[in-house]
Amino acid sequence: MEDFALTELIVGGMSMMFLAAGGVIAFFITYQKRLLNQQLKHREAEKAHQLELLNANFQSQERERNRIGRDLHDEVGALLTTAKLYFRYLDAAQSSEKFEELKDKAMDVLEETIASVRRVSHDMRPVVLERLGLVDAIVDMADKINDSGEVKIVFEHNLTQKLDFEMQLNWYRITQELINNALKHANASVITIRFHEKGNTLIMDYKDDGVGLKNNAVKSGIGLQNIESRLSLMKGKMEFPKGESKGLALSLTSKIALNKTKEND
Repeated sequence: MEDFALTELIVGGMSMMFLAAGGVIAFFITYQKRLLNQQLKHREAEKAHQLELLNANFQSQERERNRIGRDLHDEVGALLTTAKLYFRYLDAAQSSEKFEELKDKAMDVLEETIASVRRVSHDMRPVVLERLGLVDAIVDMADKINDSGEVKIVFEHNLTQKLDFEMQLNWYRITQELINNALKHANASVITIRFHEKGNTLIMDYKDDGVGLKNNAVKSGIGLQNIESRLSLMKGKMEFPKGESKGLALSLTSKIALNKTKEND
């Protein structure tokens, strides 16, 4: 009788152990499935976000091409057509006074054409950035705005390394985008921009006293997505610091890419 009771106890104990083990395995499998589903959802969300950034980048490039095309057609094309008309009526048989008048007008139109081409070229690849580098180009941008007396830009930095030109161009365009937004949409009066290095990371802290994100056009694809798109090219990211009650505050980071050549191309 005692042996039978002992056997029942052992069998019962083993059954409980099997049930517990089965429960643990079932929980583990369920947990793994949930974890896998969460990872899949996260990857899908990340993929969708990357596609949005890629699409924003393509749209930005297309807008830039369209703008350049319009500038070349509307300005340069019209000026060259006008110059052609002047040259058509240039005739050595005309009086010297009329000949000189038409020649001077044709030369003025050609000079204006050259200036227009330079402006389009400058917009594509800023001369000030190529000549001065990122820091001085931003200083130049800030000085021009500060001279207006309407808006104050405070720019600080501790950058010491020679950055790759494409990286400088991306950060210059990001700075332009933020400043233009603050001037056009945010009604900001004070803009603070700080660049600093931390190890192999470049950090930009941006702050303005404008209307903030709620009524701010930078929240749209034209604003934030363009900035995120440029950051993604540099394997960077953008964060919104907590505790900022007024205006727009951003912290943007990217890995530092150094210029491997002595001079920019």
